[in-house]
Order: sequence, then C-alpha cells, then structure tokens
Amino acid sequence: MGGILGVGPVGAVVAVPAAVFAAAVVAALFFRVHLGRYGRIAGWQGQTTLAVLATALAAGVLAVWPLPLSVDGLCAIDGGAPVLARPAALGDLPGSWTTLAVHTAAAAGVPAAAGVLARYRYRRGFWFTLALTALIAAAVEAVQATGMLGLYPCAYRVAAVDDVLLGAAGGAAGWLLGGAAVRVLPRGWPGAVMDAMPPGLSRRLVGHVLDLMLWWYGTLLAVGVLLEAGAVAVGGAGAAHKAALVAAAVLFGLLVPLLRRDRSTPGRASMRLAVAAKGRPGPAERWRSTLRAALLYTPVTVLFVFDLHPWALLAALIHAAPELVRRDQAGTADLVTGTRITTRTAVVGGLPGKLIRYHPSLQTGPPPQRVGN
Repeated sequence: MGGILGVGPVGAVVAVPAAVFAAAVVAALFFRVHLGRYGRIAGWQGQTTLAVLATALAAGVLAVWPLPLSVDGLCAIDGGAPVLARPAALGDLPGSWTTLAVHTAAAAGVPAAAGVLARYRYRRGFWFTLALTALIAAAVEAVQATGMLGLYPCAYRVAAVDDVLLGAAGGAAGWLLGGAAVRVLPRGWPGAVMDAMPPGLSRRLVGHVLDLMLWWYGTLLAVGVLLEAGAVAVGGAGAAHKAALVAAAVLFGLLVPLLRRDRSTPGRASMRLAVAAKGRPGPAERWRSTLRAALLYTPVTVLFVFDLHPWALLAALIHAAPELVRRDQAGTADLVTGTRITTRTAVVGGLPGKLIRYHPSLQTGPPPQRVGN
C-alpha cells in the first residue's frame, strides 16, 4: 500500500511524499493568491502566469531529483555525495560530456527562466535579478548538500559552487532575454478581471488533481512521519495508510466543505471554485453538497483503499462524461444532486484585490484652475 511505505528505513518514506506534497501545496497557494488578486487566468498573461508556477516547480525538481526510494547503501562507502566548494576545471568534472551538457543546461536553464520572468513579467532590475537567481541556485545546492534538508542521512547528489555560478550566469542571460521580450511580446503583467463567469474544464480539473495529490501524498507523509517516530510498526504501515485515507476523505471531502461558504474542498478552494444550487444564487444547500461529495469521493476512496488505483480513473470518467457534452458543464454528480460548479465570486461575491475601482469625485462643477506664481 502506497509503495514507498515498504521500500526501506529512514529517509525515503518521508522524503518522497514530502517532496510531492510540498509541490502540491506550492501550486495550491500560488493559484489561491493569484486568483484572489487578479481573477481568472486567461490569455497571454495567463500563460505567463503559468510559466511562473512552472519555473518554481522546476527549481524544486532540480533540487531534489532523482529521489532515492531507499537508503540502503546510500552512505555506506564514503558517507554520501561530496560537496565541491571550489570551482573545478572543465576537465576535472566527473561524468561524460553528454551528462555534463545536460547538467549544465538544467543548472543554468531554470535560473535563466526565472531571469526572463523577473524582467519581462515583474519588471525587475538587473542586480535584483542576479541576486534572486543566485539565491535560487544556492538554495538548490543547499538542499542537495543537506540530503534534502536532513530527510536523508547523507547527501545523495553532488553539490557544487559551480552550479551557483552557472545559476547566476543563467539569470543574467535570462534578464537580457527578458528585455528583448518586453519589446517584442505582449504585456506580461496580468490585469485584474471579474471572476464571475463559469469556470473552464481545465480549472476544474486542476482543482480535482490538487485535491487528489494533497489527499494521497498528505496521508503518505503523515504515516511516514509516524513510521519514523515509531508510532506505527513497519508491518502496520499499509493498514495505517488506509485508515488515514478514509479519515482524510471524510474530514476534507465531507466535513470541511460544510463549514465553508463556497462548499469547496481544499484543492478546489485554492482554484476559487464553489458549489451552487442549479438556477439559484448563493451556495448549494449543505445536504446537496454532502451528497455530491459522497457520490464523487466514496468510489475513489474505496478503490484506493483496496489498491485498485487505475479503476479510479473510470469513476472520474463516469462523472466527467456529461461535462464534455453539456453546455452547462454539469457532471453526473451535479445532475443527480441539482448542483453546478461556479466561482467563489459568483456565490459569495467579492472583487479581485488588484481590480481598479472607479470612485467619482464628490466635487461638482468645473475643476479648479491652478494659479501660477
């Protein structure tokens, strides 16, 4: 059950789910903040916004990949991968030329993308961008040097000061490219818009995927921590994870939406989605929301508990089939319970934080004339 819970002792049982769970949390917080400030993500500015998130996630992957699934023999020979604190000559670097080229492209490419976005989207200066990208590269190397912040007993990847220099150089090159993008491409900074239109299928799908990742890897992480602490025996990890899956599904799938005005689970709430009753303003009644959640999450939870994960896709397809052909994008559970998925703004009101508000002047008559000296 969970795979990772049975692959080895200290390290991997916490590190692997922690990395994926952290990525899901970062994505959820990013969408929550952006949608709250600017409204829906659309157009070229929306693609630029998604590029920011993709760059942040790529930096995380660069820092931790590849994650060892076991620590057996990881530190047995020399105590783990070394830290190269001095710049090395090109001929002294380990590995083949192909490996070095791929590594160099990754070490410089991610900071370069951050440099482009710092200049193009955020209009930051050169020295700020250089410091930011060097800091990103240094953080990546620090994660590698500490064995993913101590979750592994030793470093499993070589950390080198060369990669920090590559990151800073990539960031500088990216800033220059961003300057060209400012002149050639459309404006990258988003403008705030009302978020009252029905959400698209992609936005709803992302909400469900975030819920699934937070649920699955969050429970894996919780059981892994208990396993490390000795509160759960190795032989009972599978049963503990099944119990955690059921408990989390009940808590976050059924109970938490009842306390929220938008009737949303954590993943869908981060996408600022809401459950409304068909043809009526305001959130859906609690009994409709609970019945809809039960129809959606009970089959998936049962299939995951019985290790029938691939069949959960069939349950998702049964629900999603009407969404693909109906103009109102209602799923099977929506049709049964008389609910529809809309945005939080449409249900509880509110405006994007960055929306420009017009306040007419209270003064009547022509504007006052300035008197010169």
